[in-house]
Amino acid sequence: MPGDDSSSPSGNRREGAPGGTDNLTVVSVELKGAAGEAVRIALADGSFFILHAEVFAREGIAAGTDLDPERVSLLLVRSERVFARVRALALLSRAAHTAQGLARKLRVRGFSADAVRHSLLRMRELGYLDDRAFAESWVASRMSMKKEGGKALYQGLLRRGVARALAEEVVAAGCSFTEELECARRLSEGLSPSAAIRMLTHRGFRSRTIAAALGEMRGKRLEGPEE
Repeated sequence: MPGDDSSSPSGNRREGAPGGTDNLTVVSVELKGAAGEAVRIALADGSFFILHAEVFAREGIAAGTDLDPERVSLLLVRSERVFARVRALALLSRAAHTAQGLARKLRVRGFSADAVRHSLLRMRELGYLDDRAFAESWVASRMSMKKEGGKALYQGLLRRGVARALAEEVVAAGCSFTEELECARRLSEGLSPSAAIRMLTHRGFRSRTIAAALGEMRGKRLEGPEE
């Protein structure tokens, strides 16, 4: 298993894989992984393959069992789907993900398109994948820091796999012009107009917000210090 990762697509990364069209006899079965979640099945021709224990438990495979190549291929497909599902659950337990972000991470770990697709379907069925809920929570969290503008929030959602239309909608609702302007006022306090422009632009504030904040700054300068 790559990196000794029990949630990797082990069935598709095997050595001495069985080939040909003849049936092969199982010579040994060995549990692998810290919790025995994977099973290494050695065949009489010297090859072996690895199944997730969940798939293995349903098949009744033991030493002396004859397996044909077609059955082995099917078992490997089923097994990889389970490994992908387990890995998806582990990733989601650490942090919320968009569907696209989760798919990207699963592909990086070597899972096939089929395994990724089935994993995402299962996560949606379980209610663990909701791009809108992710986007709203992420924007609310960033807004609580009061250090980024709407443009930065929008780009941040896109990088995390949120669709453009949904990103626009969530940012419009979660980062109103009034809220963004108030944040720009606080961040610009004590700065020169040129410094304020650079800072607000760097932090992804929208153009009309920057213009409004600068207009207020110039108005205060014209009014002069209070008596």
